[in-house]
Amino acid sequence: MSKTNAPLKIGLIGAGGIVRGAHLNPGWTAVPNAEIVAVADISLKTAEALAKDFKIPNAYEDFNKLLEHDEIDAVDICTPNRVHTPAVLAALAAGKHVMCEKPLAVTTEEVKQMAAAAEKSGKILMTAQHQRFSAISTAIKRWVDAGNLGDVYHTRVHAVRRNLLPISVGFIVKELSGGGPCMDIGVHALDLAMHMMGHPRPTRVTGTSKVNFAKGDVIPGAWGEWDREKFSVEDFAAGFVHFENGATMVLEASWLQHQKEVEDMSSRMYGTKGSVTWPSGEFSTAINRVNLDGVIQPVQGLRPAHTEEIFAFARAITEGLSSPVPVSQTLSVIGILEGLMQSSVEGREVTLSL
Repeated sequence: MSKTNAPLKIGLIGAGGIVRGAHLNPGWTAVPNAEIVAVADISLKTAEALAKDFKIPNAYEDFNKLLEHDEIDAVDICTPNRVHTPAVLAALAAGKHVMCEKPLAVTTEEVKQMAAAAEKSGKILMTAQHQRFSAISTAIKRWVDAGNLGDVYHTRVHAVRRNLLPISVGFIVKELSGGGPCMDIGVHALDLAMHMMGHPRPTRVTGTSKVNFAKGDVIPGAWGEWDREKFSVEDFAAGFVHFENGATMVLEASWLQHQKEVEDMSSRMYGTKGSVTWPSGEFSTAINRVNLDGVIQPVQGLRPAHTEEIFAFARAITEGLSSPVPVSQTLSVIGILEGLMQSSVEGREVTLSL
Protein backbone atom coordinates (compact mmCIF):
# COMPACT_ATOMS: atom_id res chain seq x y z
CA MET A 1 0.00 0.00 0.00
CA SER A 2 1.20 3.49 -0.76
CA LYS A 3 0.99 6.57 1.40
CA THR A 4 -1.98 8.85 0.80
CA ASN A 5 -3.12 12.21 2.16
CA ALA A 6 -6.73 11.84 0.97
CA PRO A 7 -9.48 12.17 3.59
CA LEU A 8 -10.26 8.87 5.32
CA LYS A 9 -13.91 7.86 4.99
CA ILE A 10 -15.12 5.68 7.86
CA GLY A 11 -18.18 3.50 8.42
CA LEU A 12 -19.29 2.34 11.86
CA ILE A 13 -20.89 -1.08 12.34
CA GLY A 14 -22.48 -1.02 15.78
CA ALA A 15 -23.73 2.08 17.59
CA GLY A 16 -23.63 1.09 21.26
CA GLY A 17 -21.84 2.42 24.31
CA ILE A 18 -18.28 1.54 23.29
CA VAL A 19 -18.74 3.54 20.09
CA ARG A 20 -20.11 6.62 21.85
CA GLY A 21 -17.78 6.57 24.81
CA ALA A 22 -14.49 5.49 23.26
CA HIS A 23 -14.40 5.03 19.48
CA LEU A 24 -16.07 8.31 18.56
CA ASN A 25 -15.43 10.70 21.40
CA PRO A 26 -12.54 11.37 21.60
CA GLY A 27 -11.62 8.62 19.11
CA TRP A 28 -12.43 9.22 15.46
CA THR A 29 -13.50 12.79 16.13
CA ALA A 30 -9.87 13.56 17.05
CA VAL A 31 -8.38 12.18 13.81
CA PRO A 32 -7.81 15.25 11.56
CA ASN A 33 -8.27 13.56 8.18
CA ALA A 34 -11.12 11.19 9.13
CA GLU A 35 -14.80 11.59 8.30
CA ILE A 36 -17.59 9.28 9.55
CA VAL A 37 -19.97 8.86 6.62
CA ALA A 38 -22.28 6.06 7.78
CA VAL A 39 -23.34 3.99 10.78
CA ALA A 40 -25.24 0.70 10.95
CA ASP A 41 -26.85 -1.04 13.91
CA ILE A 42 -29.37 -3.85 14.28
CA SER A 43 -31.47 -1.21 16.04
CA LEU A 44 -32.14 1.46 13.42
CA LYS A 45 -33.31 3.78 16.19
CA THR A 46 -29.93 3.49 17.90
CA ALA A 47 -28.07 4.07 14.63
CA GLU A 48 -30.18 7.14 13.84
CA ALA A 49 -29.63 8.57 17.33
CA LEU A 50 -25.85 8.23 16.96
CA ALA A 51 -26.01 9.73 13.48
CA LYS A 52 -27.95 12.71 14.79
CA ASP A 53 -25.63 13.31 17.75
CA PHE A 54 -22.43 13.11 15.70
CA LYS A 55 -23.74 14.54 12.40
CA ILE A 56 -23.25 11.29 10.46
CA PRO A 57 -25.12 11.56 7.16
CA ASN A 58 -26.23 7.93 6.75
CA ALA A 59 -27.78 5.43 9.17
CA TYR A 60 -28.76 1.83 8.40
CA GLU A 61 -30.20 -1.25 10.07
CA ASP A 62 -28.27 -3.63 7.77
CA PHE A 63 -24.49 -3.27 7.70
CA ASN A 64 -24.44 -4.60 4.14
CA LYS A 65 -26.14 -1.35 3.05
CA LEU A 66 -23.30 0.59 4.67
CA LEU A 67 -20.74 -1.51 2.80
CA GLU A 68 -22.32 -0.51 -0.51
CA HIS A 69 -20.80 2.97 -0.08
CA ASP A 70 -17.83 2.93 -2.46
CA GLU A 71 -16.26 5.96 -0.80
CA ILE A 72 -15.87 4.20 2.55
CA ASP A 73 -12.21 3.30 3.07
CA ALA A 74 -12.48 1.51 6.40
CA VAL A 75 -14.99 0.21 8.93
CA ASP A 76 -14.89 0.13 12.71
CA ILE A 77 -16.86 -2.87 14.02
CA CYS A 78 -18.33 -2.73 17.54
CA THR A 79 -21.04 -5.39 17.61
CA PRO A 80 -21.77 -8.38 19.87
CA ASN A 81 -18.97 -10.93 19.51
CA ARG A 82 -20.84 -13.42 17.36
CA VAL A 83 -21.54 -10.76 14.74
CA HIS A 84 -17.85 -9.96 14.31
CA THR A 85 -17.08 -12.71 11.80
CA PRO A 86 -19.86 -12.03 9.25
CA ALA A 87 -19.28 -8.27 9.48
CA VAL A 88 -15.50 -8.56 9.11
CA LEU A 89 -15.72 -10.98 6.18
CA ALA A 90 -18.32 -8.83 4.40
CA ALA A 91 -16.26 -5.67 4.92
CA LEU A 92 -13.06 -7.24 3.60
CA ALA A 93 -14.95 -8.66 0.61
CA ALA A 94 -16.22 -5.12 -0.05
CA GLY A 95 -12.64 -3.84 -0.12
CA LYS A 96 -12.63 -2.03 3.21
CA HIS A 97 -9.90 -1.89 5.84
CA VAL A 98 -11.22 -3.27 9.13
CA MET A 99 -10.73 -2.54 12.81
CA CYS A 100 -12.87 -4.83 14.98
CA GLU A 101 -13.44 -4.77 18.73
CA LYS A 102 -12.08 -7.63 20.81
CA PRO A 103 -12.41 -10.53 20.67
CA LEU A 104 -11.91 -10.58 16.90
CA ALA A 105 -13.72 -13.93 16.92
CA VAL A 106 -14.49 -16.61 19.50
CA THR A 107 -12.98 -19.54 17.57
CA THR A 108 -9.64 -20.02 15.83
CA GLU A 109 -11.41 -21.27 12.72
CA GLU A 110 -13.16 -17.91 12.35
CA VAL A 111 -9.90 -16.00 12.93
CA LYS A 112 -8.24 -18.09 10.20
CA GLN A 113 -11.11 -17.28 7.83
CA MET A 114 -10.64 -13.58 8.53
CA ALA A 115 -6.87 -13.84 8.04
CA ALA A 116 -7.36 -15.49 4.65
CA ALA A 117 -9.92 -12.86 3.64
CA ALA A 118 -7.61 -10.02 4.68
CA GLU A 119 -4.73 -11.49 2.69
CA LYS A 120 -6.95 -11.93 -0.36
CA SER A 121 -8.28 -8.38 -0.16
CA GLY A 122 -4.92 -6.76 0.59
CA LYS A 123 -6.61 -4.72 3.32
CA ILE A 124 -5.62 -4.14 6.95
CA LEU A 125 -7.36 -6.21 9.61
CA MET A 126 -6.77 -5.02 13.19
CA THR A 127 -8.17 -6.24 16.49
CA ALA A 128 -9.00 -3.30 18.74
CA GLN A 129 -6.87 -4.31 21.73
CA HIS A 130 -6.67 -0.82 23.21
CA GLN A 131 -4.71 -1.79 26.32
CA ARG A 132 -1.58 -2.10 24.15
CA PHE A 133 -1.75 1.63 23.44
CA SER A 134 -2.01 3.08 26.95
CA ALA A 135 0.79 5.27 28.30
CA ILE A 136 1.88 2.72 30.92
CA SER A 137 1.66 -0.24 28.52
CA THR A 138 3.81 1.62 26.00
CA ALA A 139 6.39 2.42 28.68
CA ILE A 140 6.56 -1.13 30.04
CA LYS A 141 6.80 -2.59 26.54
CA ARG A 142 9.75 -0.32 25.75
CA TRP A 143 11.42 -1.32 29.03
CA VAL A 144 10.92 -5.01 28.30
CA ASP A 145 12.11 -4.69 24.68
CA ALA A 146 15.31 -3.06 25.97
CA GLY A 147 16.18 -6.43 27.53
CA ASN A 148 15.55 -5.58 31.17
CA LEU A 149 13.67 -8.82 31.90
CA GLY A 150 16.04 -11.17 30.15
CA ASP A 151 14.27 -14.38 29.09
CA VAL A 152 10.67 -14.45 30.34
CA TYR A 153 9.96 -17.86 31.85
CA HIS A 154 6.59 -17.31 33.54
CA THR A 155 3.68 -14.83 33.53
CA ARG A 156 0.67 -14.42 35.79
CA VAL A 157 -2.41 -12.83 34.20
CA HIS A 158 -5.44 -11.62 36.17
CA ALA A 159 -8.73 -10.25 34.83
CA VAL A 160 -10.86 -10.70 37.92
CA ARG A 161 -13.70 -8.66 39.42
CA ARG A 162 -15.64 -8.67 42.66
CA ASN A 163 -19.10 -7.78 41.31
CA LEU A 164 -18.83 -6.20 37.87
CA LEU A 165 -20.93 -8.45 35.67
CA PRO A 166 -22.15 -6.80 32.43
CA ILE A 167 -25.92 -7.17 32.37
CA SER A 168 -26.54 -6.94 28.60
CA VAL A 169 -27.58 -10.18 26.86
CA GLY A 170 -24.76 -9.49 24.40
CA PHE A 171 -22.35 -10.49 27.18
CA ILE A 172 -24.18 -13.22 29.11
CA VAL A 173 -25.82 -15.26 26.32
CA LYS A 174 -23.31 -17.64 24.72
CA GLU A 175 -24.95 -17.48 21.30
CA LEU A 176 -24.13 -13.75 21.21
CA SER A 177 -20.91 -13.49 23.20
CA GLY A 178 -19.21 -16.84 22.67
CA GLY A 179 -18.04 -16.80 26.29
CA GLY A 180 -18.08 -14.97 29.60
CA PRO A 181 -15.25 -13.10 31.35
CA CYS A 182 -12.62 -14.92 29.27
CA MET A 183 -13.87 -13.34 26.07
CA ASP A 184 -14.90 -10.06 27.73
CA ILE A 185 -11.96 -9.03 29.91
CA GLY A 186 -9.62 -12.03 29.91
CA VAL A 187 -8.85 -11.39 26.26
CA HIS A 188 -7.58 -7.88 27.15
CA ALA A 189 -5.17 -9.02 29.85
CA LEU A 190 -4.05 -12.08 27.86
CA ASP A 191 -3.40 -10.13 24.67
CA LEU A 192 -1.36 -7.54 26.51
CA ALA A 193 0.69 -10.16 28.36
CA MET A 194 1.41 -11.96 25.09
CA HIS A 195 2.36 -8.60 23.54
CA MET A 196 4.80 -7.91 26.37
CA MET A 197 6.29 -11.40 26.11
CA GLY A 198 6.98 -11.01 22.39
CA HIS A 199 4.28 -13.48 21.33
CA PRO A 200 5.84 -16.90 22.00
CA ARG A 201 3.91 -19.73 20.34
CA PRO A 202 1.47 -21.47 22.72
CA THR A 203 1.57 -25.27 22.47
CA ARG A 204 -0.52 -26.72 25.34
CA VAL A 205 -3.23 -25.49 27.70
CA THR A 206 -5.16 -26.90 30.64
CA GLY A 207 -8.21 -25.04 31.90
CA THR A 208 -11.40 -24.95 33.89
CA SER A 209 -14.54 -22.80 33.65
CA LYS A 210 -17.46 -22.59 36.06
CA VAL A 211 -20.61 -20.73 37.03
CA ASN A 212 -20.08 -20.02 40.71
CA PHE A 213 -22.32 -17.03 41.48
CA ALA A 214 -24.15 -15.75 38.39
CA LYS A 215 -27.15 -18.05 38.82
CA GLY A 216 -27.70 -16.93 42.42
CA ASP A 217 -27.89 -13.68 44.37
CA VAL A 218 -25.07 -13.97 46.93
CA ILE A 219 -22.98 -11.26 45.29
CA PRO A 220 -24.83 -8.04 44.27
CA GLY A 221 -24.16 -6.75 40.76
CA ALA A 222 -22.72 -3.24 40.75
CA TRP A 223 -24.16 -2.65 37.28
CA GLY A 224 -27.65 -3.88 38.10
CA GLU A 225 -29.56 -7.12 37.70
CA TRP A 226 -29.04 -9.61 34.89
CA ASP A 227 -31.31 -12.33 33.51
CA ARG A 228 -30.25 -15.44 35.40
CA GLU A 229 -32.41 -17.68 33.22
CA LYS A 230 -30.67 -16.51 30.06
CA PHE A 231 -27.16 -16.57 31.59
CA SER A 232 -25.31 -19.29 29.64
CA VAL A 233 -21.61 -18.48 29.92
CA GLU A 234 -19.00 -18.97 32.66
CA ASP A 235 -18.49 -16.43 35.45
CA PHE A 236 -15.02 -17.83 36.29
CA ALA A 237 -12.25 -19.47 34.27
CA ALA A 238 -8.61 -20.33 34.82
CA GLY A 239 -5.90 -21.90 32.73
CA PHE A 240 -2.26 -22.93 32.56
CA VAL A 241 -0.40 -22.41 29.28
CA HIS A 242 2.85 -23.89 27.94
CA PHE A 243 4.82 -22.10 25.20
CA GLU A 244 7.21 -23.46 22.61
CA ASN A 245 10.15 -21.57 24.13
CA GLY A 246 9.61 -23.20 27.53
CA ALA A 247 7.77 -20.30 29.16
CA THR A 248 4.52 -20.82 31.08
CA MET A 249 1.51 -18.71 32.02
CA VAL A 250 -1.33 -18.76 34.55
CA LEU A 251 -4.54 -16.99 33.51
CA GLU A 252 -7.56 -16.19 35.70
CA ALA A 253 -10.75 -14.40 34.60
CA SER A 254 -13.97 -13.69 36.54
CA TRP A 255 -16.86 -11.28 36.83
CA LEU A 256 -18.00 -12.29 40.31
CA GLN A 257 -15.94 -13.57 43.22
CA HIS A 258 -15.07 -12.82 46.84
CA GLN A 259 -12.06 -10.48 46.76
CA LYS A 260 -11.11 -7.14 48.26
CA GLU A 261 -10.44 -5.41 44.91
CA VAL A 262 -13.38 -4.31 42.79
CA GLU A 263 -11.24 -5.22 39.80
CA ASP A 264 -7.77 -6.67 39.37
CA MET A 265 -6.72 -6.33 35.74
CA SER A 266 -3.00 -7.04 35.90
CA SER A 267 -0.10 -9.21 34.86
CA ARG A 268 3.36 -9.94 36.17
CA MET A 269 6.20 -11.25 34.02
CA TYR A 270 9.14 -13.09 35.53
CA GLY A 271 12.42 -13.13 33.64
CA THR A 272 16.03 -14.15 34.19
CA LYS A 273 17.03 -10.50 34.78
CA GLY A 274 13.98 -9.19 36.62
CA SER A 275 10.20 -9.02 36.90
CA VAL A 276 7.67 -6.33 36.06
CA THR A 277 4.00 -5.79 36.89
CA TRP A 278 1.39 -4.17 34.64
CA PRO A 279 -0.23 -1.67 35.06
CA SER A 280 1.61 -0.49 38.18
CA GLY A 281 4.96 -0.45 36.38
CA GLU A 282 6.69 -1.87 39.47
CA PHE A 283 9.81 -3.88 38.71
CA SER A 284 12.27 -5.93 40.74
CA THR A 285 15.81 -7.00 39.86
CA ALA A 286 19.20 -7.60 41.41
CA ILE A 287 22.57 -6.05 40.45
CA ASN A 288 25.86 -7.31 41.85
CA ARG A 289 23.99 -9.29 44.52
CA VAL A 290 22.03 -6.21 45.59
CA ASN A 291 18.21 -6.28 45.32
CA LEU A 292 16.69 -3.35 43.47
CA ASP A 293 13.05 -2.28 43.09
CA GLY A 294 11.62 0.59 41.06
CA VAL A 295 8.65 1.96 39.14
CA ILE A 296 8.41 2.56 35.39
CA GLN A 297 6.73 5.88 34.59
CA PRO A 298 4.06 6.17 31.87
CA VAL A 299 5.08 7.69 28.54
CA GLN A 300 4.13 11.36 28.53
CA GLY A 301 1.97 13.05 25.91
CA LEU A 302 -0.09 10.09 24.70
CA ARG A 303 -3.81 10.27 24.04
CA PRO A 304 -6.30 7.94 25.79
CA ALA A 305 -5.68 4.31 24.81
CA HIS A 306 -8.78 3.92 22.61
CA THR A 307 -7.83 7.10 20.75
CA GLU A 308 -4.22 5.99 20.32
CA GLU A 309 -5.35 2.68 18.81
CA ILE A 310 -7.61 4.51 16.34
CA PHE A 311 -4.78 6.86 15.37
CA ALA A 312 -2.53 3.81 14.84
CA PHE A 313 -5.16 2.20 12.59
CA ALA A 314 -5.67 5.41 10.60
CA ARG A 315 -1.92 5.90 10.26
CA ALA A 316 -1.46 2.33 9.01
CA ILE A 317 -4.01 2.99 6.26
CA THR A 318 -2.74 6.40 5.15
CA GLU A 319 0.96 5.49 5.36
CA GLY A 320 0.69 1.99 3.93
CA LEU A 321 1.85 0.25 7.11
CA SER A 322 1.04 -3.23 8.36
CA SER A 323 -1.70 -3.89 10.93
CA PRO A 324 -0.86 -2.46 14.38
CA VAL A 325 -2.34 -5.64 15.90
CA PRO A 326 -1.60 -8.43 13.41
CA VAL A 327 -4.21 -11.15 13.01
CA SER A 328 -1.52 -13.79 13.56
CA GLN A 329 -1.12 -12.50 17.12
CA THR A 330 -4.86 -12.52 17.68
CA LEU A 331 -4.95 -16.14 16.51
CA SER A 332 -2.63 -17.16 19.36
CA VAL A 333 -4.75 -15.32 21.93
CA ILE A 334 -8.03 -16.86 20.76
CA GLY A 335 -6.31 -20.24 20.47
CA ILE A 336 -5.40 -20.13 24.16
CA LEU A 337 -8.93 -19.17 25.23
CA GLU A 338 -10.50 -21.75 22.94
CA GLY A 339 -8.12 -24.40 24.27
CA LEU A 340 -8.93 -23.44 27.87
CA MET A 341 -12.64 -23.93 27.27
CA GLN A 342 -12.09 -27.20 25.39
CA SER A 343 -9.92 -28.46 28.25
CA SER A 344 -12.62 -27.58 30.75
CA VAL A 345 -15.26 -29.50 28.81
CA GLU A 346 -13.10 -32.55 28.07
CA GLY A 347 -11.20 -32.66 31.36
CA ARG A 348 -7.79 -32.98 29.78
CA GLU A 349 -4.80 -31.00 28.52
CA VAL A 350 -5.31 -29.67 24.99
CA THR A 351 -2.55 -29.45 22.38
CA LEU A 352 -2.74 -26.30 20.25
CA SER A 353 -2.04 -26.27 16.50
CA LEU A 354 -1.81 -22.62 15.48
